[in-house]
Amino acid sequence: MLSELISREDCANCKICCKFEPDELIDAPTFTKKQMQYIKNNINRDIKFINIDDIYQIEMVKYKSKYKCPLLSEKGCMLPNKYRPFDCESWPFYVMKNGDKFVITKSNDCPIFNKIDDKVLINFIEKKFLKIAKKIVKDNPSMITEYNRGLNILYEFNINQ
Repeated sequence: MLSELISREDCANCKICCKFEPDELIDAPTFTKKQMQYIKNNINRDIKFINIDDIYQIEMVKYKSKYKCPLLSEKGCMLPNKYRPFDCESWPFYVMKNGDKFVITKSNDCPIFNKIDDKVLINFIEKKFLKIAKKIVKDNPSMITEYNRGLNILYEFNINQ
């Protein structure tokens, strides 16, 4: 879906989204039980997850001075698209809870995304992304983290809007 904004080639050449500073580990991808079981059964049984309510946050591995996703290989993500978590499919957007509302923010880390005018991003959110964000909030509320790091809020919504 985000390929309308960022080319797959740009993403494949960068992979910054799969690497985390120590203070960004809160943003490590979360998985449903089905996704986690697929990873354990088909990719690597030794990958560790932290169980948080009804979701599973993947444990990052130390990589130089950062951390990286254990699913990242030299060729890119080892997960087939249908098992990729919402966090990965929607990045560099974040869906977060901010008080009694939800917000869609953008990462400051994506070099390509940051070149796109916010008006273009807001239009994309309204036309394509908002429906998906609302579904995740309804179906998997545990996957939504609290608003953090003062990220630029592009869009605010209520689940009943």
